[in-house]
Amino acid sequence: MFALRFFLFATLALSSYANDEVLVLRVGAIFFDTEMKLAEAFDAAVEEVNAINPSLKLDAIKHYLTIDDSIVLQEISCDLIGNGVVAIFGPSSKTNSDIVEVLCNTTGIPHLQFDWPPQKSAREGLNHQMTINVAPMELILSTAILDVLASKSFNWNSFTLVYEKGTNLNRLQHILAWKQLHKTGIKIRQFERGDDYRVLWKQISTANEKYVLLDCPPDILVNVINASIGFNMTGAFNHLFLTNLDTHISGIDRFYSKEFTVSIAAIRIRNYIPPPVHDEIDVFDNEVDDRFNSLETQLLYDSVVLFYNALLELSQRSGFYAPQTRCGLGFWQPGPRLVEQMKNISPKQAKPPFKTQKLHINADGQRDDFNLDVYNPIIDRVNYIWNKEFQLVSYEKIRENSTQAMKQKRLEDKVDFSQKPVRYKIATRVGEPYFSWREEPEGVHYEGNDRFEGYVVDLIYDLAQECKFEFDFEPVKDNKYGSYDPTTDEWDGIIRALIDNHAQIGICDLTITQARRSVVDFTVPFMQLGISILAYKKPPPEPNEYGFLKPYNFEVWLYVIIAMVISAIALIITGRMDRLEWEKPVENENNELEQENIWHMRNTLWLVLGSMLNQGCDLLPRGVPMRLLTAFWWIFALLVSQTYIAKLAAFVTSSKISNDIASLHDLVDQNKVQFGTIRGGATSVYFSDSNDTENRMAWNKMLSFKPDAFTKSNEEGVKRVKVSKGTYAFLMETTSLQYHVQRNLDLIQIGEAFGQKHYGIAVPLNSQFRSNLSVGILRLSEKGRLYYFRNKWLNTNDSSSDTGPEPVDDGKLDMESVGGLFVVLIVGVIIAFIIGVGEFLRHVQRIALKEKITPKMALKAEVLFLIRFWETKKPRHTYQRSRDSTSTGYSSMEQMSTMSSPDSVFLLTGHIVTHIPGGMLGAKFGGVWILVIGILSTVVFTLLFLSGDLPGRHDSSKLQEAVAASLGPVIFMVGASYSGCCRVHVVGFFTICMGLMGAFYSSMKLSSMYISPNYAVTFRANGQRSPTALVQSLE
Repeated sequence: MFALRFFLFATLALSSYANDEVLVLRVGAIFFDTEMKLAEAFDAAVEEVNAINPSLKLDAIKHYLTIDDSIVLQEISCDLIGNGVVAIFGPSSKTNSDIVEVLCNTTGIPHLQFDWPPQKSAREGLNHQMTINVAPMELILSTAILDVLASKSFNWNSFTLVYEKGTNLNRLQHILAWKQLHKTGIKIRQFERGDDYRVLWKQISTANEKYVLLDCPPDILVNVINASIGFNMTGAFNHLFLTNLDTHISGIDRFYSKEFTVSIAAIRIRNYIPPPVHDEIDVFDNEVDDRFNSLETQLLYDSVVLFYNALLELSQRSGFYAPQTRCGLGFWQPGPRLVEQMKNISPKQAKPPFKTQKLHINADGQRDDFNLDVYNPIIDRVNYIWNKEFQLVSYEKIRENSTQAMKQKRLEDKVDFSQKPVRYKIATRVGEPYFSWREEPEGVHYEGNDRFEGYVVDLIYDLAQECKFEFDFEPVKDNKYGSYDPTTDEWDGIIRALIDNHAQIGICDLTITQARRSVVDFTVPFMQLGISILAYKKPPPEPNEYGFLKPYNFEVWLYVIIAMVISAIALIITGRMDRLEWEKPVENENNELEQENIWHMRNTLWLVLGSMLNQGCDLLPRGVPMRLLTAFWWIFALLVSQTYIAKLAAFVTSSKISNDIASLHDLVDQNKVQFGTIRGGATSVYFSDSNDTENRMAWNKMLSFKPDAFTKSNEEGVKRVKVSKGTYAFLMETTSLQYHVQRNLDLIQIGEAFGQKHYGIAVPLNSQFRSNLSVGILRLSEKGRLYYFRNKWLNTNDSSSDTGPEPVDDGKLDMESVGGLFVVLIVGVIIAFIIGVGEFLRHVQRIALKEKITPKMALKAEVLFLIRFWETKKPRHTYQRSRDSTSTGYSSMEQMSTMSSPDSVFLLTGHIVTHIPGGMLGAKFGGVWILVIGILSTVVFTLLFLSGDLPGRHDSSKLQEAVAASLGPVIFMVGASYSGCCRVHVVGFFTICMGLMGAFYSSMKLSSMYISPNYAVTFRANGQRSPTALVQSLE
């Protein structure tokens, strides 16, 4: 058998050397029986290279494997070597044995690989010196993937790596070493072929992951991605990076639709693009060559071309011969030279050209250079190209030939939905003044974003212009901010919408907290604030005219009065007992010596009252007992009066204080007012998580209150404060608090703000657009827009109150507060005047008895002296002076009393006129005083007339009559004053004076002409005083 084989090989060698025109050499290939497409590609590649040069032909010998069995593989390899093959291609990486590499290394037969077998150690590499691998080195491929993800165009900081269990992770070794494997770095998840892929995506969605790096075989890629659609992982804000180099043949383009907007990218080895002939292509050639569409077929093709070009070069040299060896016997000497020749072949020398770009074999037989397409596999559009030297380069910057340009032109018909203008769905909650429904005027209906208004609405509109995006507002159904429920391990409100990918932005009066930052990201704050206390402002007490009596109650005032009376009586008794309190003896009318004691009830009460009022008294005691008693009374009076003044000042001040609580400390230390905050909100978290003693006490009190002190929203808390009328206080953010205080005069802020907080915009974790939004907020702040929004929505003056407008308190007391003092003064003056009149009448009675005259005469004499207020010295007997007077006196009175009635009237009138103060002033000062009185009266009536308060103001005769009635009597009254003892002149002037005063009647009274000019005759005929006539005239 061996002799027969040797004879055949010798014959083949002789025949090959004998024929100089065609050199036919055998090449072997090993495939699995499931790799029929590779076998077809191998045949096609051999066919194409055989057409390059007619002097060298390759004859392919193919063997197939059914199972990965090293013994079977060894037999097939030895059979190929025994058949005189000049090279062996394969098998693929499905085999775990390196028996082929070892056999080729011992026999000198070149071995070519076209995929990624298991990595070998350096020692094992000594047995693979005859092996050439045209597949890209996994180390370089791993570097390329890292360069792409770490570039500015991608900038993946945190993501989940998902791979199929049978995948070789060598090409991802740099990725695994790039980020830490923890919650905020890289998460790894594995799945197996045939699993329920929905479980995988549910886990990823629950983890709020938006960035997924997927390494999946192309034959199951569509099924895996299709399972993610139900978990909203293919939305506009999700990112998917596919590392399999055959993604383009997986059929993923079937997902092309407006709903599939995930930002997807994949990589592949960039194909060689031949230049067109004369810059023209056959536009009628629509045939697509799909024999080499997968990477394995392309690399197999490149390995055949590489080997053929090296063989063609080496076969033309001397010393080349066909192999004549077998396993364990002989070594083919041209084999190593053929391997070195393959390492020296450049892409430009290869004919036909390689299917992949930049194919070059290094000294170790590995391919360390290639170009990668970073493309969108849905529309097959290249966006970037990775190169070992230049890293990631934008495809737009690379000039393409006309063939690729034509291909690109065909692809322009497809729209890249992932690159359309970004449109964010914004989750928010209804709550003034940040976000509320806009009121629709009658006949107007708003749609879309026009339905809303508020602080965040204006902010988003400006932010959208700065950051170039579109948006749709979507209020969350539960109208909550977002709090964590430990029992269900779930979030609610806005935070939940972001976690579930139902929204991309969350904004309202949303406070940045550490708990929320663990599940979402926040932009830079757009507002700083604190926490304060919202309370009900009690209305000020009603003004009390007798409020000055409030410092002491009725019982105290009663005891003070009793003490004053008792002290006055004690002073009388003590003063009468003390000999030093009696005056020196004096003679009376009967020439008897008598002593007088000044300490009687009137004087002692005056002393007691003066001491109480801090006014002092000119009556001072002389004896020791009296002084001691007076000193103790002064001490008592001083304490009582000063205490009263202090209490009065405190009472006036306290009436202006609307609330006894001034801080959180006061609120915690009292038990009358309950207080609370929004359940699950940032303010409640501030108190529940605080280590401060006072905050912990406040939180424990809020938990203990019955009924529940927590509310669902700020609006509910504000309403509860107003309804409680001072029995409930609400803890809330200062911005919202000030907004409600400015619009409700019944509310007030208590104390200073504490617990600094910030409002920010929430976005899903690891969202790339977060930094863009932060920059936009900073720009709006620099432009003053944030300040403008705050003044517009939080600092307006629209206010309302259930108790009416709030009075302006300037610190001054009005008449309603001190009116009682004037009442006391008036009452005191009236009482004093009444007592004075009583004493005056008593004095007149005593004079009448003493002087033996009638009381009427004594009264007249005393009244006449009383009205002479310019006289300060009173004679002992006033009636005598009156009797001696030349103009008046009791004698004249007696004479007048004996006259007839008319004469007595004139004489009495003249007597009064010459003795009234006006007459005396007229005689003394020339009547100037009365003239001034008349002029002032005229001015008053003139002003009343011009202002319309006098009837008949449109008739000038009324004004003339009023002037005559004011000035006329003055003139004739002055004349009567200077008439002396002439009774005729006096009576005449006085009569004219009284007659002119009658003009007041005509100037003030209404006539029928003024009441009803059209019915004056009828009115007078029926009688001016008839109510029927008056009603009839009005009709």
